Amino acid sequence: MSLLIAVCAFIVAGFLFYYPLEDQFVWPMQLALFILIGVEIILESFHWLRFRLLKEGREETGQPETQPTEAPHGATEAGIVQFLGRLQDKGRFIDFVMDDVTPYSNEQIGAAARVVHQGCREVLKSNFDFEPVHGGKEGETITLSEDFDARAYRLTGKVPDRPPYKGAVRHRGWKITRISLPRLTGDVRDPAVREIAAPAEVEIG
Repeated sequence: MSLLIAVCAFIVAGFLFYYPLEDQFVWPMQLALFILIGVEIILESFHWLRFRLLKEGREETGQPETQPTEAPHGATEAGIVQFLGRLQDKGRFIDFVMDDVTPYSNEQIGAAARVVHQGCREVLKSNFDFEPVHGGKEGETITLSEDFDARAYRLTGKVPDRPPYKGAVRHRGWKITRISLPRLTGDVRDPAVREIAAPAEVEIG
């Protein structure tokens, strides 16, 4: 699952950085990339939380350090499906991404993107706190020394073989300072909990 999300994010990023897109398509693509990165973070958070709980359990019982055991079957998948379900419920994210936008006008796509943005933003802000990686402004010139954090800064363009690296900030990046994931609901052994992100809606009467 993690590899699939990473591949999807890479594809979306490729379109954003290497293919000329009309202005009305840039924001939806940025939103899709942002959500994919968020899902990846959630996936890694579940792995981290599982390891922490296992470690605390060993410390309380005095058991020796051992290799972490597997989480309950399907717990990670259920968490991801539940989070995607919240994005769908609040912002119709899955509908927007899975729909073929070719027949729609630019105005219709823009109106839909606004709804998706508002709903998904609400979900993300309720579960995460974000801060820019780079504290300055986009467009300003900075110099990265030899000991810069390669995880926090990604170099593009004509990168020399050795530092220092001098360039313009094209994106300030994001870091997460708070993660508050909702508690899983339902039995993770139930396939429906790991598969149904949004139930079909049937209007009666």
